Amino acid sequence: MNIVREQLSPDTVLLHLDGQLDAKTGSGVRATLQELFQDEPVKIIVNLEKVSFIDSAGLASLVSGLRVAREKSSRVVLSAPQPQAQTVFRLTMLDRVFSIFRSVQDAQQSLG
Repeated sequence: MNIVREQLSPDTVLLHLDGQLDAKTGSGVRATLQELFQDEPVKIIVNLEKVSFIDSAGLASLVSGLRVAREKSSRVVLSAPQPQAQTVFRLTMLDRVFSIFRSVQDAQQSLG
């Protein structure tokens, strides 16, 4: 899993994920999200456009990030999930928990 951070504004970070989000890589995503929430409230867009596969451990890393975001009065939104990820979110009903957008631009607009 390749994780690239892009600062979109002083309080908004775009995380580009590339690869499979699973038991091997989920801990890296979880650690990155927790690190971003260390200081002030922040808004994070997790770009899933290049994530070819997500399993339950990968979902757990995103849910963990969402939990920390809520504790810190921050926000995490997801963008551009591939069909496999869309199915996983729908089957686990996490599409009702996460704000999921078709594109990074749509996600950024939702954050204001």
